[in-house]
Amino acid sequence: MQFSPRKKRLLSGLLAVCLTVTAAFSYLPPVSAADSNQVRQELAALQQKLNTINQQLKDAQSNTANAAAIKKQLEQQKATILDQINLIAGQIGELDNEIHNKEDEITVKEGELAAKQEEFDQRWSDFKERMGAMQMLNDGGSIALLSSATNLYQLLTFAQTLEQITAKDQAICQQLEDEHTALEQQKADLEQAKADLEAARASMQEQQDALQQKKNELQGSIQQANEDLTEAQAAEAAAKEAQIEMNKLVDAKAAELDAILNAANKQYGNASITCSLNFGPPLATYKYVSCYFGGNGHRGTDYAAPGGTDIYSIEAGVVTAAAYHYSWGYYVQVYHGTDSNGNSYSTLYAHMNGTPAVSVGQQVSRGTVLGHVGSTGYSTGNHLHLEMKVNGVLTNVMNYLS
Repeated sequence: MQFSPRKKRLLSGLLAVCLTVTAAFSYLPPVSAADSNQVRQELAALQQKLNTINQQLKDAQSNTANAAAIKKQLEQQKATILDQINLIAGQIGELDNEIHNKEDEITVKEGELAAKQEEFDQRWSDFKERMGAMQMLNDGGSIALLSSATNLYQLLTFAQTLEQITAKDQAICQQLEDEHTALEQQKADLEQAKADLEAARASMQEQQDALQQKKNELQGSIQQANEDLTEAQAAEAAAKEAQIEMNKLVDAKAAELDAILNAANKQYGNASITCSLNFGPPLATYKYVSCYFGGNGHRGTDYAAPGGTDIYSIEAGVVTAAAYHYSWGYYVQVYHGTDSNGNSYSTLYAHMNGTPAVSVGQQVSRGTVLGHVGSTGYSTGNHLHLEMKVNGVLTNVMNYLS
């Protein structure tokens, strides 16, 4: 939001109450360049330590995330292995049932074989008894019967009958033998199937044992991952605590530098300077505003512009600081005097590409070139960082620019 000169004057009237807060600065002793340099150096050293702590915190957070990810991965692997162990245990149980069933089938088949053998033995015994009885018929057995035949028909009939009996007995014996052989093959097949099932069970048992060993190893790894995670979390917590404490030191030193800059306005500023509130542009042109006042604690407004672009004083005044700062890079501060309500104004121009074009104590007019756009200090590209203080308090400069 931008205001007309009239509204700016009304706003300056409201800000007059801040004079009581900043009046204490009028009692500060004169600030030497050596004092200012020392504070800037101390602030730069603290900021460097803070940067180191920030990196340590970043590393600790990364270690914590990695440890947590490793633990999660190991737990997922353990869960997968447990599922596999349970699956194999179920398959082993099924194989045990199949093996038991095969054993029952083999037992049944052995009973059938025993019965078939008993039947074969009985048939064989009956056959031998019949053959013996035939041998004992009359005087000479079957030979005598054949010789007693009175005609060819009797002879042929009797011989045919003997042949049929013998063939029948042979067929029965062959049938019994075939059935016995088939039963033996069925038993052998069952025993082979049982052996295959037992081999499959043994293989699955080996897999289960290997998985159990892997699960035990993973449990040890998970325990180590827990320890690593706890250690990483402790390191992260320590780094956060160190960051908080260092931020306090940096903020305190930054406040000290602010006090020095405010004191410089008192020291080098001329109380008779009157601020017209008719502020001009800091740049003839710029690409865009890359960062606004107050965003994430931002102290000023950033104008992205090509390197080397002239930077203008937005109002007449006196240069109260022209130096190098670890964050601002090369910068210039200009005190613009007070308005009709007694409110004081100053502006600060940062990230210049080199030594400022003005020096401390130099009087400047609105539009005087203070330096040129650059990217020195803590900067990610060419831009002008512009701050404004009213009664020593940071405010949004865009509220005062036409």
